[in-house]
Amino acid sequence: MTPHDSPETLLPALERELHDPSVRRDRVRLEALLDPEFVEVGRSGRVYTKTSMLPHLAAEDPVRIHAQDFRVALLAADVALVTYRAAHVLPGGELVRHSLRCSIWRRGEHGWRLRYQQGTPADVIPGDAQAQ
Repeated sequence: MTPHDSPETLLPALERELHDPSVRRDRVRLEALLDPEFVEVGRSGRVYTKTSMLPHLAAEDPVRIHAQDFRVALLAADVALVTYRAAHVLPGGELVRHSLRCSIWRRGEHGWRLRYQQGTPADVIPGDAQAQ
């Protein structure tokens, strides 16, 4: 993965990086990935800002996240919408807490940064019952 990769390649990779428990606890990397104006409306409906998200991620129990069906749409030259399905993976591989995700990324002098994310609870799609 390089900064010169297409948004269709790079942005799903950055989303997956944000799912990695080691990255979620790495304040320096999160500072680089999250836009200063970052806002998330979580699956629970709770709203997080960058300031509230950083300590939240540092304190959370590590969770494995399965993500699939990424789509990237450029809204402007330096703004992209990423949509995908996600779920938490239990130790036995069962997928729970399914959600539909949408993210807005914007590219600036420091590269692509996540500006907004929303998670919406979703039903299980047949074939989604186990992580690959």
